[in-house]
Amino acid sequence: MEHANLTVFLVFAFFLSAILLQVRRVRRGKAVFLRRIPGLEVIDDVIGQATEQDRPVMFNPGFEGLGVELFCSLAVMGYVVRRAAKLSMPVLSPLADPLAYAMAEEYWKDGYAAEGKEGLFPVEDSLRFLSGNQSAYAAGVAGWIKRERVGANLIFGMYGFESLVIAEAGQQAGAVQIACTPSFFQVPFFIVSCDYTVFGEEFYAAGAYFSRDPVLTGSLIAQDWLKLLILGLIVLGTLSLTLGNGGWLSAVLFW
Repeated sequence: MEHANLTVFLVFAFFLSAILLQVRRVRRGKAVFLRRIPGLEVIDDVIGQATEQDRPVMFNPGFEGLGVELFCSLAVMGYVVRRAAKLSMPVLSPLADPLAYAMAEEYWKDGYAAEGKEGLFPVEDSLRFLSGNQSAYAAGVAGWIKRERVGANLIFGMYGFESLVIAEAGQQAGAVQIACTPSFFQVPFFIVSCDYTVFGEEFYAAGAYFSRDPVLTGSLIAQDWLKLLILGLIVLGTLSLTLGNGGWLSAVLFW
């Protein structure tokens, strides 16, 4: 590796230690404050609105396969399924990857089981592997939304051009839509076609926001502190070089 030197190793070890420390503190019951995110706060209301209209909820976990984005999306899916199960509502979920299907199925089943609603809806009717091709996947999701008259369309994860096709179908069906993605390229399309849009770092916070899982929550807190630390070092280093007094700080920062 080009950058595999002692400095990189020490930085990696420091970051890893900080994350593990925060995970341990959360596991021990330390009170954690997470800033309210309006787009995520309304999920319960959106599910309730779909229930009043007797229209199903759809959760799109993204077009990506196994990865960080999928795990974050499925953490939110678990919460959505539990809330819908309380109201005896179906949650439809289109998948674009066979491995993602297997994971989503477990989250879906666990959500209904947690509310004592096992077997209320057939899993084969609620979860469908559509296609690994973007165009076919987008067309399949759009058709499903219109046929079932989806009342709440939750779009979480990584998307390509299919984002606008899916969101436009939801808008035509009259669904209330919440989009959440880490891809800034898709944000403009979601803003103009969805009722609520959450993007950037808030996407990665969504899993911890609902699940309060110690690993996700501890990692989120540690990453925020580390970002502040890095920002502070960058500012100090810039000032040091600008003033012409590099000293030990510049040597450490640019070693």
